[in-house]
Amino acid sequence: MKKKIGYTLLTILVLIIIIGGIGIRKFNHTIFKDKPNYLSYTFETKPIHFDWAGDSIGGYFEAQAAMIIPLKIKGVAHQFYMQFDTGSPHSYIYENDLNSLRAIGLDIKEVIKDEERYVEHLDVLLDENHIKASMIKIYPNYGHTFDKNDTISRIGIGTIGSDFMANRITTIDFKNQTLQLYRKRPEWMNTLKFKPFNFTGRRFMLPVTLDDTDYEFLYDSGCSAFGLITIKSRFNSYTDDSIEDINYDAKSWESSLPIRSKTTDKQFSIGNAYLELKRVSYVDMYTAMQPLITPFTRIGGWLGNQPFNESTLILDTISEEFIIIEK
Repeated sequence: MKKKIGYTLLTILVLIIIIGGIGIRKFNHTIFKDKPNYLSYTFETKPIHFDWAGDSIGGYFEAQAAMIIPLKIKGVAHQFYMQFDTGSPHSYIYENDLNSLRAIGLDIKEVIKDEERYVEHLDVLLDENHIKASMIKIYPNYGHTFDKNDTISRIGIGTIGSDFMANRITTIDFKNQTLQLYRKRPEWMNTLKFKPFNFTGRRFMLPVTLDDTDYEFLYDSGCSAFGLITIKSRFNSYTDDSIEDINYDAKSWESSLPIRSKTTDKQFSIGNAYLELKRVSYVDMYTAMQPLITPFTRIGGWLGNQPFNESTLILDTISEEFIIIEK
């Protein structure tokens, strides 16, 4: 009987390891697999201003819940914007907004490529930067509906993802709230000492050192209000027990995640700089499994915007190098 119980437990353990291994491989493949990039666009090398969008979530107000870029369409009086989200490997226009744009008179054609729908061409101003874009992916059954009279409130019609930054040098000046795009490094960058990063799957994997341990953090500007999203055990290590938790459900596309956060003055090394995390968080789901799974994934944590708030982050996806200029 003892042997049978032992064999049964061993079989269960082996099955858990096999299923876990398959799940981890699938996760890594999904995150880092090569993704086709059909987006193309022309632009001017002018600063693009972005705003911080605030949001009340579960009774808690987030002052920097999202980075949003004003967008204008010629002949349309509406106040549009797109969210800047480096965690999304694709830029999107939302289907509900696309249908509303057509309903107010815009002739926007679409094409199908690899069984996915794309806007064939869109001519817009991002702030004052004239963008002529082709092959913007359509996010189905998502977004807002509006009519020709909805000209007062700001309307989010899409997402600017990391495909927008592919084969470009992008400066993100958080203090002055501007982005700027370059086709090649301008002369003033030539004296800067860039550090390598990995851009596989159009994911910004930035090397960091925290508590004498090296990690790769995925830079995700869509996690705008956060410093670092990590596992619960490291959350406890990086924060003070005396500081009260901030708890709410954060929106992630069409779902929500229970987030637990604390402010912190914990520092970490990234590239050429030493920054404060400012805020550490974890997702309060499957916390018992997180320490078992995390060592087998490449992502040491999700890095949001908070540590960079006083700095400029430069991401060169041509040479896969980055630098942080501290103010």
